[in-house]
Amino acid sequence: MYSITPAAADYLKKQDQSVYLDLPPAVEGCCFQLQESPSAKMGVPPNPEAYARHNVDGVTVYVPHGLKPVPLTVAVSSFLGFKKLIVEGWPLV
Repeated sequence: MYSITPAAADYLKKQDQSVYLDLPPAVEGCCFQLQESPSAKMGVPPNPEAYARHNVDGVTVYVPHGLKPVPLTVAVSSFLGFKKLIVEGWPLV
């Protein structure tokens, strides 16, 4: 269900960090509901009791209990040498 790219796993292991997915609030209109992709943040969430803990390829991944059951991948993105974690596979519909 959840995966992590080898580059992201190496990055997190070198930093000796876990990762957690943070859900943005849902936007609702009269006839639609939209929720943006969760963000991936290094470390332990501020309220770990609200998260399920998974071990994915040797990295601890915290997933919020209310997350839709969709296959997601944690990856690392780089721009001008700066790296950040991203989440791939989130459907916008």
